[in-house]
Amino acid sequence: MFTVAISLVVLGMITVILLMVEVRQYRAGRHLISRRRFVLRLAAGLLMLVLLTAVFVGLFVLKLTDARVSYSLFMGFWAGCIMVAVVLVWVMLTDLREVEERFTERQHDIWQDMARFISDRTQGKGRQGAGAETGSGPAGDEKE
Repeated sequence: MFTVAISLVVLGMITVILLMVEVRQYRAGRHLISRRRFVLRLAAGLLMLVLLTAVFVGLFVLKLTDARVSYSLFMGFWAGCIMVAVVLVWVMLTDLREVEERFTERQHDIWQDMARFISDRTQGKGRQGAGAETGSGPAGDEKE
């Protein structure tokens, strides 16, 4: 159980550090993500902290490892933890959907840029080719 306690504390510290980095980057003006994604990430981080704290309290403070001691407290507490975990998964899936939408937009922009580049290149060659065809042909064709 000591390993579980240390793991929960370490995961909590990592979550706090990642949240601080995210907030610092957003406040510094490095808006690599939209405000909506920023809020979703903050909510996910806070929910993760709540869940880690609840598991720690349930295991080590309230000692809710056996349902026979206090069945209603056991069921209510762990049901609440499961609900927090479900909300956390929902928030993370919403963030994932936002990431996928942005990725699709960027792919679309890349393909549009590539099509525009190819269009510009082929139009330029089309003009050069049209000018060459209207003039006299190679020297060997003029003699015949």
